[in-house]
Amino acid sequence: MSDTPDQTDPAARDRDHAGSPPLPAHRRVLAVVTAVAVTPLLVLATMVATEWGPLLSLDREVAASLYAFMRPFPEAAHLTEVWTETFGTWSMRVVSLLAAGWLLLRRQISTAVWAAATVFLANLFGLFLKLGVDRARPEFTEPLAAGVGPSFPSGHSLMAVVGMGIVLFTVLPLLRGRIRTGAWVAAVLIALSTAVTRPLLAVHWVSDVVAGLSLGVCTVAATLLLWTFLPEAARRWDRSVHDPAANT
Repeated sequence: MSDTPDQTDPAARDRDHAGSPPLPAHRRVLAVVTAVAVTPLLVLATMVATEWGPLLSLDREVAASLYAFMRPFPEAAHLTEVWTETFGTWSMRVVSLLAAGWLLLRRQISTAVWAAATVFLANLFGLFLKLGVDRARPEFTEPLAAGVGPSFPSGHSLMAVVGMGIVLFTVLPLLRGRIRTGAWVAAVLIALSTAVTRPLLAVHWVSDVVAGLSLGVCTVAATLLLWTFLPEAARRWDRSVHDPAANT
């Protein structure tokens, strides 16, 4: 009996290709997503760096309105802070690296490298923008939560997108039907809701959050796009978890 998995079995075939890179046919979609995502990031970075008045005024008005809305409800503010830290910067870094480690255990070396590289690049780009723009955070006499470091872009928003994107891409090939759709919905809702908590807690301007989301989508899409050009030779160490040699 052959040790090779039955390729006529869809479930076995999907398991064997879990974590495989996107196909060249996906390049156009990934290129479009990258371009669409990077556009608002570049526009907002330019506006904030040049202190464009209309944007700064809008940010201040929204921040003041959200602060006035949340301040009478300290319990809600506390729950919002719990949510933002549960799916925040450090949590998503850990989750992303755990996903990379899980891929390594499955002998999906190139996928694990992609996950680790995406986390590294996202944090590098975010740090570069924070130091380059050096924007101050919103300040109120009675802050709802503490924010540390420059404000632009939002690191929580950035890492929520990157972390959920890595987890989604890691498990998606293993899922089918409604569970697959549910995974997409859950990932999007977690990323967006985490981003929304930042201006609600008055620790970021709205434009910071939009920039963080844009940078996150751009980074994930761009690294996946680069991965479609990965030669087969670069994946010569990848093995299916059902390969008997992988268990020896």
